[in-house]
Amino acid sequence: MTTATQYNDLVQQSQEAVLQAVDTWTKTVRDAFAHLPNTPGQLDPNQVIDQVFDFTEKVLEVQRDFAKQLISTSASTAESVASHISAAGAKK
Repeated sequence: MTTATQYNDLVQQSQEAVLQAVDTWTKTVRDAFAHLPNTPGQLDPNQVIDQVFDFTEKVLEVQRDFAKQLISTSASTAESVASHISAAGAKK
C-alpha cells in the first residue's frame, strides 16, 4: 500500500511541475504580446522584426526550460517508481 501512495505522490509532483512550466510559458507569451504596438500607424518594420525575433527567442527559451524540466521530472519519477517496484518485488 505504501508503494501505491508513494507512486501517487510522485505522479502528483510530476503533474505540478508540468503545470508550473506551462504557467511560466503562458505568462511569457502574455508579456511578449503586451509589448506589441496597439495601432497599425505605430508600426516600424524594423521594430516589428526585432519584436518578432525577440518574442521567438523568449518562446524558445521557455520551451527549452520546459523540455528540460519535463525530462528531469520524468526521469526522476521513473527511477523512483523502478526502485519502489524492485523493493516491493524483493519483499515478496
